[in-house]
Amino acid sequence: MGSQPPPPYGGTPYYPPIEGMLTRRNVFALNVLGLLGIYLAILLRLVSGDVTLRGLAHFLTISGAMLAALASLAGGLGSKRTTDMQNLGLLIWAGVLLNVAWLIFVWIGPA
Repeated sequence: MGSQPPPPYGGTPYYPPIEGMLTRRNVFALNVLGLLGIYLAILLRLVSGDVTLRGLAHFLTISGAMLAALASLAGGLGSKRTTDMQNLGLLIWAGVLLNVAWLIFVWIGPA
């Protein structure tokens, strides 16, 4: 005779709060990944003028900037372990990052 499965749990499932995932290390790592994407887009633009690579550079610029800005925005708005000045710094950083990414996007040129 086989073993029977355990009875289903009748309570509500536990989901850890998202604030626990908004550590300084995670926000920093996502910012590094986003800036790396923007950096690769600049390198692609400098290396080649091909239309396909410009499209890839546009994609890397947009996705890298959005990843870093959203991580900074989430860290600035959702983290309970940071001070008010750190939150303000993260929000300002997200705005500056999006502005610089837009300038790089325009510099890359039409795809």
